[in-house]
Amino acid sequence: MEQRKFYEAKSHLSEFYGIDLDNDVFETYALHAWDKINNKIYRFYTYTGRVKNFKLELPCNADIIESIQVSGESVGTTNAVADNYAYNESSLIEEHIENRRYNSSPYYSRGHYIDHERSGNSLIFKRDNFNVSVLYKGIITDEEGLPSLNYKEIEAIAKYCVYVDTFKKAMMTKDQSTMQISQLLKQEWLIACADARTPIFITQNDMDKILDVQSSWDRKRFGKSYKILR
Repeated sequence: MEQRKFYEAKSHLSEFYGIDLDNDVFETYALHAWDKINNKIYRFYTYTGRVKNFKLELPCNADIIESIQVSGESVGTTNAVADNYAYNESSLIEEHIENRRYNSSPYYSRGHYIDHERSGNSLIFKRDNFNVSVLYKGIITDEEGLPSLNYKEIEAIAKYCVYVDTFKKAMMTKDQSTMQISQLLKQEWLIACADARTPIFITQNDMDKILDVQSSWDRKRFGKSYKILR
């Protein structure tokens, strides 16, 4: 799927609707529409760092944290009494399973989840001086640092800009006919927004993953980290 520059939506707005907005105004409207469409295209990133002073600074492009893990597989036990032999045996089994794992996602990480809190662009932990692996999502952008778009998103964003611009004029002039036109444009924007949320194309690999989820035999077990990316 070809991704296009964000400002192509501004050209589309001018060519098809005859509206030329100031760049700052256009970005405000367009980013609001893009956020409402919520078709954010992310790329997965992995980052390994060491916790110092109970804190880990995240990379600047970290937007959504998917998982934070430390080395060593989580081991569940049904024994209420501390039993080092049973624990070590279970740990060896889990490590053996991990060593034989194949065809995993390139972003799959070994280890188990750890509790944390996020404060700005930092992660706060309850203990100190250890390494953690962070799996996070960063938005794919164009050369100007703005989100990349597909053709359906460009059309939807242009219609949102037309609707907001017309509605703003109606509110300022108190003109009833302009207000009615803005409500019609709002309906067109909502239709275009729903259409933009629909994938342009689903590959056979994507469909296979969807069907795998529906027929998965693997389930979450108490005390053991359940990893979505496998």
